[in-house]
Amino acid sequence: MAQTAVSPTETGGGDDGPPREQLRETRASWLPEGLTPFRMPAYRYLFVGTMLTMTGNFMQQVAQGWLIYDLTSSPTWLGIVSFARGIPMLILALAAGVLVDRFDRRLMLIMAQGLTALTAVVLALLIATGLIQPWHVAITAFVSGCLFVIIIPCRQALLSSTVERSQLGPAIALMSTGQNSGRIVGPALAGVLIAVVGVAMSFTVQALGFVLALLCASMLAPRPVARAARQASAFQSLMEGIRYVWDDSTVLALTSLQAIPAFLIMPYTQLLPIFARDILLTDSAGLGTLMMSNGIGSVIGSVIIVLLPFRRQGLFLLTSLASFGLLLAVFANSTWLPLSTGIMGLLGMAQAIYLASNNTLVQVATPDELRGRVMSVYMMTWGLMPLGSLPQGLLADWFGAPYVATGTGLLACGVVILFAARFPHIRRL
Repeated sequence: MAQTAVSPTETGGGDDGPPREQLRETRASWLPEGLTPFRMPAYRYLFVGTMLTMTGNFMQQVAQGWLIYDLTSSPTWLGIVSFARGIPMLILALAAGVLVDRFDRRLMLIMAQGLTALTAVVLALLIATGLIQPWHVAITAFVSGCLFVIIIPCRQALLSSTVERSQLGPAIALMSTGQNSGRIVGPALAGVLIAVVGVAMSFTVQALGFVLALLCASMLAPRPVARAARQASAFQSLMEGIRYVWDDSTVLALTSLQAIPAFLIMPYTQLLPIFARDILLTDSAGLGTLMMSNGIGSVIGSVIIVLLPFRRQGLFLLTSLASFGLLLAVFANSTWLPLSTGIMGLLGMAQAIYLASNNTLVQVATPDELRGRVMSVYMMTWGLMPLGSLPQGLLADWFGAPYVATGTGLLACGVVILFAARFPHIRRL
């Protein structure tokens, strides 16, 4: 069993390490060594809150996609909504990272979770009253995207304050498993709710989940902000994070690599309503099944990462990303729902292995006082997703979703192979 380390924070000085009260709590000694982060109550609160948040997030993704396609029957509008939801990551991520490192992360998380719940309620009311318009979906998608730009780095930065540093790697991998569990529950729940009681109820349940996540965040202990973060100006803080990413060759390479799935592969999620309704000839429940299969594969991939030695993650990072692109091309050419469902599971597995590996390697390489800013730079690459979503939506209108997904999947696979040849040290991580 891991022992509690004595850090400066525990003796009353310094800003590093988890607060003493979070590490002194009773531990679940029956847990196996591979699940040691769960012995910390604070980590369990953060884990459950993250799972609820991601469940709501993926419910929202399914519900927004189905709603906008039902309102407009337009792949272009699917691209617009995806663009609106993702663009805040590109334009606001760096500023959010500075805020996360300069202010109380717990308080910021509580406020952002509350506003996310309110946004879901507003959209549910618009649908229930029959006032909903396509631009409402786009605006609320943008607002939700702005709030998630704060929520995600807050949760990632808080993680190091809930476990000992020696457990940070397993804690990140397990957190990825929790996030991917939301990929199972969220789409399946959204699909069932839309089919049985309507899309408004789906957004209502999302709001409830966000409120529960808020309550979990409120159970975390407040943590003082590092003195140096308050003394520096906001611009100095911002540049410090950017310089760290630029000067660390490994973090820079991993962050650059993240741009490949963000721009080329991940926009496929906006095209799923087209595949579900027009190619696989199914309904919202079928769309939920596709995404649930993707989530199951993601959890399996996350479990694989937990069980594998840390030294192997570089190899799996590149292999899983290349497989991700190749599997997307295969999925795009399937017209049989059971086969497509199976491929979606493999897609989820490859995606989870890649994301967990990359996230873990970046966070372990980053000091706690810079984690919010570094993770915001890392998250900024996800801002490339809307830049890929909008043109892919337009191209799907012109040439069809299967051609677009096949082309981007094969292109991504080729780029990963070139990247692996250009940066051999990544394979050895």
